[in-house]
Amino acid sequence: MHLLCLNIVRRVLNTKTFLKEKNEVFRKVKENVPNLGATNDNHWFRVTINTQSHKDLDLQIPYPTINYLDVYFFENDELVKCANTGNLRPFGNKEVKHQDFIFRLPNSQNDIQVFFRVKNNSQLMFPVNLGKATDIEERLLLKEHFLGLYGGIILVMLLYNLFIYIATRDHTYLWYLLYLIAVGATQLTLTGILEKYILSNSEFFSTYSVHLAGILSGLSVVVFAYFFLNVKKYAKWLETSFKVILGVYTITILLLVLGYHMLSYNLINLTASVGVVVLLIGSISIAKKGYRPARYFIVAWSFFMASIIVFVLKDFGILPYNPYTVYAVPFGSAIEVMLLSFALADKINVLTAEKDASRIRELEALKENEQLVREQNVILESKVTERTKELSKANLELESVLYNLKSAQTQLVSQEKMASLGQLTAGIAHEINNPINFVSSNINPLRRDIKDLLEVIEKYRSIVSVDEFEAKRKEVEAFLDEIDFGYVIKEIDQLVNGIQEGADRTAEIVKGLKNFSRLDEVESKSANLHEGIDSTLLIILSGSKVKVEIVKDYDENIIEIECFPGKLNQVFSNILSNGFQAMENNLPENPPSMKITTKQMKEHISLSFKDNGPGIPAKTIEKIYEPFFTTKEVGEGTGLGLSIVFSIIESHKGKIEVNSEPPNGTEFLITLPKSMA
Repeated sequence: MHLLCLNIVRRVLNTKTFLKEKNEVFRKVKENVPNLGATNDNHWFRVTINTQSHKDLDLQIPYPTINYLDVYFFENDELVKCANTGNLRPFGNKEVKHQDFIFRLPNSQNDIQVFFRVKNNSQLMFPVNLGKATDIEERLLLKEHFLGLYGGIILVMLLYNLFIYIATRDHTYLWYLLYLIAVGATQLTLTGILEKYILSNSEFFSTYSVHLAGILSGLSVVVFAYFFLNVKKYAKWLETSFKVILGVYTITILLLVLGYHMLSYNLINLTASVGVVVLLIGSISIAKKGYRPARYFIVAWSFFMASIIVFVLKDFGILPYNPYTVYAVPFGSAIEVMLLSFALADKINVLTAEKDASRIRELEALKENEQLVREQNVILESKVTERTKELSKANLELESVLYNLKSAQTQLVSQEKMASLGQLTAGIAHEINNPINFVSSNINPLRRDIKDLLEVIEKYRSIVSVDEFEAKRKEVEAFLDEIDFGYVIKEIDQLVNGIQEGADRTAEIVKGLKNFSRLDEVESKSANLHEGIDSTLLIILSGSKVKVEIVKDYDENIIEIECFPGKLNQVFSNILSNGFQAMENNLPENPPSMKITTKQMKEHISLSFKDNGPGIPAKTIEKIYEPFFTTKEVGEGTGLGLSIVFSIIESHKGKIEVNSEPPNGTEFLITLPKSMA
């Protein structure tokens, strides 16, 4: 058999024209297996076969990743048979349904010339085997057994490590599973198994299978090695190298998508070659640092590297093309995955041993601690007795201090109440004094006018006979003119009305005082908040040193709510008093005013007391509810007013807020539920 070769690009095969040119110069192939490298060109091969001495011959091309393969059989310069196949064409085009390309030679008494036109988008090698059909079938069966054994090893390793991952939840096993899948898929792709059994009709997979297999295996190696070798801890430079490799693989994917198949393929091979060396150097560096799993990795990776070297040397014709060199990578890959699996198992053993040693150390430490505890217990018991006595003494002292504090607190609260009572008494005295003075000033004029009336009556009573009547009448009329009887009657009416007004005013003050104090309340009851606010204003305004304009914006729809009216009046009194005092001490630019707004909501009542005083600084707002906090001069306040207000609102299950922006006044916003239930 003679094997000749000639490079021809985009040449259309025509029987007559081609046979005219068949005597053109073909270059004789010196190597047993032509290696054309990575190229997109069309390549022509010619084989001359003498079939006279043999019958039932098959022609085999055991390179399953060829994209396009056209075969033409000539006998006596006549085309007797042709075939158009390749992994980018339907799998059904193959004469023999196998991942390799197998052709049945026509039975003939003459020599047969076979012409092959081959095109590939990746590495192209063209091994040709000629033999009896039975011999080739035996070789194919042996090949299937080998690949089945390899697939079985990968599958067993997958299941074994999957069970270990499920049991341990160690993520290193998860990355190893992905690595096994990638490596197994890569080898099954390069041997054509995946295309034959799974993806026979996928044009996309057939086009990019070799590229994707290389990228997938490279990425999986990098990721698995990163976690297995604990690169982040032991080799920062290797972590940086891995990032660069991942970046280059990303570029190869981009080139593949853009249609630069050959450039992508060459970059994948270059990255894999450099990555293998970098990974070996990195694992050696980590092993020197005492990380035991790195030693297993070096051994496993060395087997895999050796198989790759054998495979590459075969591609360059340095080593012969035979089953040992062809399947060196699957063989090395199988040994590698088994060794790595053992390494992972050893990792578990190491962890188990470390845990056992740790438990032993913990047990010894516990024993030592137990002895120490016993010794300490004796010391502690004596110290506890000692401390108990000290604590008892301290407890008695604390009880005494607490009693004193409670007494002081009671005195301060009483002082606050007395201060409020004093303010209330002064206000009531001032307010009642006005109508009483009005009554008192009207009594003397009224007594004088009544005396004049009595004299008139007495003069009329002194008339005893009819003869005296005329003379006495003139005397009485003269007296009436003297006392201006008409004015007296009018003045008496005015004085009585004035006394009535003073009495009514006094009664109104007493009624307001009663509404304010509610001294007879012992339980919560329904009350009108507007009445409570009005009665409080009546008392507070009388004691104010400045005239404050009161603006009432009452919601007339507000219903009575369940509350303790007297306590709420105390809340209103403290808030209004503080506002009035603030405006007294620092008069605003505009006339002092207090706006009181009430509003009914769905489940609550809202009350707002807003003045135009100097306002409260933010730092002070944070403390105004603290007991004993006051900004007044010493002796002017106890600092319990707003603390009591807060407690009362809280007991009503309500909420109180303060809004102030000095010098624009202060607003106290109170929200009370309609029911305390």
